[in-house]
Amino acid sequence: MSFSRCVRFYLPVALFLFATSPASATDGHFLHGVGAVNSAMGGAGVAAPGDLLGSFYLNPAGLVCEHGTRISLGFELMKPQRTVSSEFGTFAGRTTSKSDFTPIPAFGWATRIGERLSFGVGMLGIGGFGVDYPADPTNPVLGPRPQGFGQVASNFQFMKIMPSFAYEVTDDLYFGAALNLDWASLQVDPMPIAPPAYDPGSGTAFYSRATATDGAFGMGFQAGVLYRATEQVRLGLSYTSPQWFQDFEYNAVHENPNLGNFQNAREISFAMDVPAVYAGGVALTLGDILWTGDARYITYSRTDGFSDSGMDATGAVLGFGWEDIWVLASGVQFRPVDRVALRGGYNFTQNPIPAEQSAFNVPAPAIVQHHVTLGFGLTFGDLTVDAGYYHAFANEITGVMTTPQGDMTVTNEMSEDAVLLSFSFLPGGM
Repeated sequence: MSFSRCVRFYLPVALFLFATSPASATDGHFLHGVGAVNSAMGGAGVAAPGDLLGSFYLNPAGLVCEHGTRISLGFELMKPQRTVSSEFGTFAGRTTSKSDFTPIPAFGWATRIGERLSFGVGMLGIGGFGVDYPADPTNPVLGPRPQGFGQVASNFQFMKIMPSFAYEVTDDLYFGAALNLDWASLQVDPMPIAPPAYDPGSGTAFYSRATATDGAFGMGFQAGVLYRATEQVRLGLSYTSPQWFQDFEYNAVHENPNLGNFQNAREISFAMDVPAVYAGGVALTLGDILWTGDARYITYSRTDGFSDSGMDATGAVLGFGWEDIWVLASGVQFRPVDRVALRGGYNFTQNPIPAEQSAFNVPAPAIVQHHVTLGFGLTFGDLTVDAGYYHAFANEITGVMTTPQGDMTVTNEMSEDAVLLSFSFLPGGM
């Protein structure tokens, strides 16, 4: 198959999946890894990206390790399990979100230009969150509006296109950089960041739905270095800037049936960016065994939409109220023969959501912390097929929401399972 035919076939498939596939998250609202190789290594790879998709996600300097022209296409099928429970006096209930497998795509192309320069383009679905809780009269937080939120549904998806280059400064030092061209969509029902329609006579307040949106575009950049200290040891550093987005804008209506402006049009806007990520890693090769470990720092507390918390005087929620988090990742790869790779890893992330923000994050329960990952790869000439699996163990947070009627205790719980498949090949050889 020629290069041009590969691009004509795989690129429309990838674009279709990007346009229709929300992504759930594992490290905050980021995927812990992208592609079957990087994911199976616990998301570690700043010093040893492992494959093309891992280079685009973690450290663009890794593109210089690719020789010739390579195309990679990856798919992840994630199934999150989310529940919310609440107590209000003697009234208590528990509700499970609707949950199906979510396809998350990744696509990458890179080629060598001359002796030391590489260029590539990646398209990655790298994060998101979402829930679909039905209105539940037995669960106080999901009780009929306005006493409860009623039905709660959300869908945030985040993708980026990354024109990238890498340069071999010396035989042991590589530098890479990428421009991030981003697109995201955020839908929340009800949307508490806008003041509710409040009726002082009845004391009722209804938040609007924020579901009519075209999404928002954003930009950022990424840079990284790889250094081969010895034949066995590599070091890596990378920085991903904040992704600066347009405001998310919505056509909505006033929802309080007790007011004269009921169903009148209103506009809602929300400023939300994606946080900066600082990352460092080390890789150690001993014969057929590769070990790599990373540390990443994600700066939610300095990011629009995530940094602020609580309500203002109008009853509008100021933001998600997330905190900065550390992520630790570790992975091992063993090659019993040249054509076979066996992988395993572990990923730990701090919980970005403080307990007191539990109720305000029912639409965005990004709370899993411990991940176990497995995978393997098989090479058939110029084609490599990689598969992976991970489980994110259940975690929960509990907090108190103060209402005019009294305090309500709200608990969010979440776990995840996913399978991944990636194909990587040299188009000139097929």
